[in-house]
Amino acid sequence: MNPSPPYRSAGWAALAVLAVYIATLAPTVTFWDAGELIAAAHGLGIPHPPGTPVYVMLAHVWGLLVPFGDYAWRLNLLSAVCGAVAAGCWFLVTHALMRRLDPEAPPRFARRAGYSAAAFTAFSFTTWQNAVEAEVYAVAMLTIALAAWGAVRWSELRDERRSPRLLLLLLFLGAMSIGNHLLALLVGPAVLAFLAAESWRNPRLDPVRRQAERARLAVLAAAWWLLIAVGLGSALLSGIGVVLLLGALGLAISRKQWAFAGMALVLIVVGISPYLFLLLRARQGPFINEADPSTLDALLAVIRRAQYPIRTPLDDPTVYHGPANPGRTFTILGYQLANYAQYFDWQWARGLGDQALTRWPRILVSAGAIWLGLTGLAAAWRRDRSAWLLLMTLFGVTGVGLVLYMNFKPGPSIGWDRWSTLGDHEVRERDYFFVVSFVAWGVTMAIGLGTMVRRAAIRWPEARWPVVLFALAAVPVLGNIRDASRRHGPDATLARDFARALLQSVPPGGILFTWGDNDTFPLWHAQEVDGIRRDVTIVCLALAETDWYQRQLRDVKPVPADRARLATVWADVPDPTWPGPVHGLDDAAIAAFRPQLADRDYELPLPGIGALSIPKGSELYARDMLLLSVVSTNAGHRPIAWSVSAMQKLYGAPVVQQGLAVVLPVDSTTLASLGHSLAMAGDEIPIDMTVTQGLMDHTWHFGDLLHRTLETLDPNIAAMARTVALPYTRLGVARLGQGDTLAAIHDLEIAAHLSPGQTGIREFLAGLTAGAP
Repeated sequence: MNPSPPYRSAGWAALAVLAVYIATLAPTVTFWDAGELIAAAHGLGIPHPPGTPVYVMLAHVWGLLVPFGDYAWRLNLLSAVCGAVAAGCWFLVTHALMRRLDPEAPPRFARRAGYSAAAFTAFSFTTWQNAVEAEVYAVAMLTIALAAWGAVRWSELRDERRSPRLLLLLLFLGAMSIGNHLLALLVGPAVLAFLAAESWRNPRLDPVRRQAERARLAVLAAAWWLLIAVGLGSALLSGIGVVLLLGALGLAISRKQWAFAGMALVLIVVGISPYLFLLLRARQGPFINEADPSTLDALLAVIRRAQYPIRTPLDDPTVYHGPANPGRTFTILGYQLANYAQYFDWQWARGLGDQALTRWPRILVSAGAIWLGLTGLAAAWRRDRSAWLLLMTLFGVTGVGLVLYMNFKPGPSIGWDRWSTLGDHEVRERDYFFVVSFVAWGVTMAIGLGTMVRRAAIRWPEARWPVVLFALAAVPVLGNIRDASRRHGPDATLARDFARALLQSVPPGGILFTWGDNDTFPLWHAQEVDGIRRDVTIVCLALAETDWYQRQLRDVKPVPADRARLATVWADVPDPTWPGPVHGLDDAAIAAFRPQLADRDYELPLPGIGALSIPKGSELYARDMLLLSVVSTNAGHRPIAWSVSAMQKLYGAPVVQQGLAVVLPVDSTTLASLGHSLAMAGDEIPIDMTVTQGLMDHTWHFGDLLHRTLETLDPNIAAMARTVALPYTRLGVARLGQGDTLAAIHDLEIAAHLSPGQTGIREFLAGLTAGAP
């Protein structure tokens, strides 16, 4: 008789984890994909490829069922709950493996090892970060944890009639995961290795039952291959998968496993079916409709991620794919492995930082984590090769295996000695791609800790101190709580605050050019979820490289501003009456465009305002074509604004800075009416001092950003803080030009605080302060 799993203890572990997660949860939006995903869930939209339909539908329902709290907080809570339940599953996996490794040990050792696993897995840095933001990774981690537990539980129930149901559950988890994130499918090799080892190392004595079991495993393996192939959008791999599955189904049928084979097919169809949501919803034109998968071809392009540049594991990742790519080198691989080692080092005590006094303690913590994990793997190797295969395969495939397959550029914190430009580096640290390997190592650490305590208890049976060693599981909790928390940092509300400040910098009915994810996705959230400034038409220049976005944008209809939620500086500014399209490019022009160089100097007249200048030799991409068309179509009718993060695409437009935007007024009369509020800020762009100061005083709110130290901010977050600093810098310079030195010092002090790494502002401010009255 198989012992009943300690579900109650696992439940307590999950509740404890959830309590800590909630304590570090905030009603906020993080940068990168969270704003897009929250907005997509709210309006049943379609986020960037591959569309994540399972997450969108799950989060939408969750947001409806949880009737309290800010909407972003609710979806952050969804991640926290998924992460906590996953921790409970890792408790169960570790408890079961410890019982297998040492069946003679008192039950309390396995239980305490399970609690350790819950702590090690839930509070490793990257897992914790994922569990307190609205992202797909916590849902994927729950899928992986459930699959691992299902495999271990199957090994305990092999002799019972219900055991095939667990295999079907595993297949269901894999099938549904392709509609969330392919990361979850990477548990497949580990699970299949474990199941195969159990079947072949501990075969059933009855040959008929043994053959039936192995036929079911063959179906599961072939189906998993097919799911990965479909998730990748590979026709070749899908074709191989179909052949493998047909062979496995034939084997299952020949061994009288008709019902299992039939259910496997049903579950594969169920797993693929969420993609129909993308097809149907895209045709309804939701607010977010990335890649517009409203046709079968477009849907397949979304699944294949066709809009992203190709990068194979053999390429030099810093060079575009093609004949000119020199290929991946051992030098690049060395940096990639160093990046992975860096991310591993972050997991167990990130809060200790990189300073001289804390770096070595953190290295000691990481060394201890390595030692505990190796102890656990050694124990599994000696006593239970199936368990060793489960853990080692999961760790290897999702760690070094992903390093080899994903072939990332060097991260932002490494490799600048060899790759000196931003384009040669990943736009952010990619530790979240390897989170499964960190969790797998957390389980091996818990087994190692349990093994170590058990040995000490055998050697000193009367002593009580060995049990105290389980307190080591608290190290990640204490070492990561400061850095993993979304609640307490000075940047806790920055994405949301930046979005509102930028949108409110645009006059009513304006068009706003943004550059990429971080100055676009939070704005989508502000408009779709919070209802802020829906009258502003956002034009993301990164997405403007795609034909589907150009077509969508043309059909966007302007809406009147919500006067009750409009910044006070715009109270007397009327809505534009222009009903025309956002741009004038038809489908033929969009399809025919190819990147080119300007063969001479060009000027694009803007009647009554000025002109745009296109110098000879300028590189003109699709986003440039779209921008020029938007400006020429709407100049004189609607205000046109550039985020200060997109000013590299001004083309000499006669703009005025107003807050976080530079704005092309509707006409020269409007420009002249600004009168005395205009001032030069040290360069050719004047700043509207009245509007900018009014936004700062009455509209902008940046939480603790203006009051707390910013030296330890993530590099990407620090870059956004420097963006916020720009209007303060230019306002201070303008005030200085008018002779208002004290006001200038105040503005420049804020700018210097927001840009702690910019020594130029501090040096200038120091000299200015020394000469101030």
